[in-house]
Amino acid sequence: MKLPRFKNTEGEAVVCFEPCCTNGPQREADSRTWFHHLLVRGERIYEYGCPCGTCGILFRKVGRVEHRLDDRQAFELLDGLQSLPTEDTLRKLARLLVRGYYYPLVLEATVRRVEPGTVDDYFATDVTRLFGLEPPEYELPKNPQTPYYRFGTDASMDRTGRLRGPHKALITSVIMPLHNPDDLHRARVDFWRAQSDAGVPMTALAVGIIDNQAPALEPKDPTYPYEEQFLFTNCLLDGHHRAQAAAESGVPLRILSFLALGARSMVETPDVPSVVRPFLRNPEP
Repeated sequence: MKLPRFKNTEGEAVVCFEPCCTNGPQREADSRTWFHHLLVRGERIYEYGCPCGTCGILFRKVGRVEHRLDDRQAFELLDGLQSLPTEDTLRKLARLLVRGYYYPLVLEATVRRVEPGTVDDYFATDVTRLFGLEPPEYELPKNPQTPYYRFGTDASMDRTGRLRGPHKALITSVIMPLHNPDDLHRARVDFWRAQSDAGVPMTALAVGIIDNQAPALEPKDPTYPYEEQFLFTNCLLDGHHRAQAAAESGVPLRILSFLALGARSMVETPDVPSVVRPFLRNPEP
């Protein structure tokens, strides 16, 4: 399956990426540079992507976006997301992003809100079963530090990985909000729930990142059926109230995701179509 590519030539870099730094003066001065970061207006908002590829998947909120980031025209430009928007519309919607290449994808699935540390928390369950508790204390699971959303249904992929022979990899997708769902305006959520009941598709705009990790040793839980994990994360840029409305109403959420090719992760390009396919609105045969 071939994915469409889009070159963002007019992006304003309101949202951009900071690569990790594993050694040298910068690393010594700031231990958080071990991770990659998603930045908004120059401030670190999320950290992700352990560079060794064996420590376990993490996507953790480390900053706060104080002001609205979303484009007030985004809902009209998305226009129901029946299919991939035109090049001109993609250009307008991508203006907040750093310039570079992206896979523009139309996704659709039901969403489920998750609280950190609960039985539905991907990091507290799947990541912990495969990699164990978070170092260096090894006392608690990795914590995303925000409520978030599970997107769609997990999938599996047959793999021959970089560390071991034939095995199964788990594919999971989540939605990470820039604004805490607890801080959303209740009246706006109710408005979009009413719109959804009237047949209006719930849509959102996001930037996508894929991370891939596999432990160097055997799974911490010997009964865990997977030896590798892929996490397809979509960070919401627009549509926070609609995402919450979709979660409460049980209706699908459609997302235009700009999957960033410039956001460093452990994913090899040939794996990308297999990872995103379970969540596409209209996947190719």
